[in-house]
Amino acid sequence: MAPSATVDQVVPRLLELADELLHDPEELPLVLMGDSAGGALVLVLAQHLRDAGASRPALVVGLCPWLDARLEESEVGDLEPTDPMLATSGLRAAGRWWAGPRDPGDPVVSPLFGDLSGLPPVHVWIGDRDILRPAVDRLEQEASRVDAGLVVHEVSAMFHVWMTRWVPEGRRTRRALRQLVASTGASLSG
Repeated sequence: MAPSATVDQVVPRLLELADELLHDPEELPLVLMGDSAGGALVLVLAQHLRDAGASRPALVVGLCPWLDARLEESEVGDLEPTDPMLATSGLRAAGRWWAGPRDPGDPVVSPLFGDLSGLPPVHVWIGDRDILRPAVDRLEQEASRVDAGLVVHEVSAMFHVWMTRWVPEGRRTRRALRQLVASTGASLSG
């Protein structure tokens, strides 16, 4: 991804891949899952698939998703000292690179500003010390407003992408993710 590619280069290719997987009768149900920028990207893909009238994935999972490339929420500055993984200055620059010719607030770059209605179930994991948490709070408010199926799993004392680390909270989160994916597959096949 950025800086070697922009959203306009990546999203079309991923949409082609998702469409292939959604129409392959041999494939299992499609779960879109990503962390950080990938967590935002899976939400963008779900919105594009919905808008195209395509088959929809069974589930969308964002792990500490980067929903607003502008990072304009006032709480971000307060959280920055508590998140050892991210810094606002680097993220804002990466957001501009990723946006390419688009505005970083464009819903294709920042899915917080996209339409959440009509999406498959969406689960988001976020730590309460993650500088991306304020955007997740806004996503939750918008999902409630449009009656979207969003579940937010906020984990205390956790920072950006803790679930990739070998800490007890990471192991518990990975176990919960396995159970969520397994139960989604079981509910669709049985």
